[in-house]
Amino acid sequence: MGIGDRDYMKRPPADDGLTRSSSLDSKAEDLLGGFLSKHPNFFKYFGIGVGVLVVVGIVAAEIISR
Repeated sequence: MGIGDRDYMKRPPADDGLTRSSSLDSKAEDLLGGFLSKHPNFFKYFGIGVGVLVVVGIVAAEIISR
């Protein structure tokens, strides 16, 4: 009995018919997952940017209202 004959070493065949079809949701998930793996701090920087824009907008509204 060789090491390749053991049950836990065997892999299922690649063409087993259990592959799922590509849907729009899975494509979007793959795209978003890839983007977030490349840019893990995206939401942090996006939140900081939105916060800065809110503060600038409030300051601009105060200056205009005087």
